[in-house]
Amino acid sequence: MAATLLFSILVVVAVIILALLLALYLVPVTVETVADCRRESTRATATVAWGIVGARVRIADGVQVLDILLVGRPVVTRDLREIAAAEPEEEKKKKEEERKPAQPVREYLDAAGDLWPHLQRILAAFVRSLCLETLRGDFTLGLKSPADTGVVYGYCTAVRYALWPAEAIDFVMTPVFDREVFEGTLTLKMRIRRPLLILIPVVRALLQKQVRQRLRQVSGRGAPGA
Repeated sequence: MAATLLFSILVVVAVIILALLLALYLVPVTVETVADCRRESTRATATVAWGIVGARVRIADGVQVLDILLVGRPVVTRDLREIAAAEPEEEKKKKEEERKPAQPVREYLDAAGDLWPHLQRILAAFVRSLCLETLRGDFTLGLKSPADTGVVYGYCTAVRYALWPAEAIDFVMTPVFDREVFEGTLTLKMRIRRPLLILIPVVRALLQKQVRQRLRQVSGRGAPGA
């Protein structure tokens, strides 16, 4: 009886793990960002979603909110300023006292050189999985010097026509020569396909003792050879 129960639990755990791996392979991560800058106000919204779960950050004049989403609807809402201020002052002082001196720049460069092969594989997997769906900007720009405005407009126009074959990318700039102004809207939407293929090199790197030692050393929580 006990053996049958244990076997059933193991089967359920195995099915859950396989289902999770399959979901990580088939379900993409979507990232959407919309930023709007006006003379009166500035607003920005960033959303990261995987399947039916996600998180959204909304920043506007006097508002900094984090929403946890379920099926696109917020189920938990937290004020980011309250989260930042929630840590007691005594704990902050304790952390500052325990904070170790910064590592020499040479140490960071050596660590980057040692970790670069692993980072390269992770970045390559990320680039292969990245799919840009929309990158659009519509800006109104006026500088103090009309000549500088014309130069910037010329460069933006050249870049726009250079990117013309890429249908997902489009930038429009409207020059203003009689006053200083910067207004516009930026929209970004991209999809990270096959998240599992990115996690595999990450996990593979973290399973190596030398990588973990290097990360602890750079973070100040370990010493070489620890």
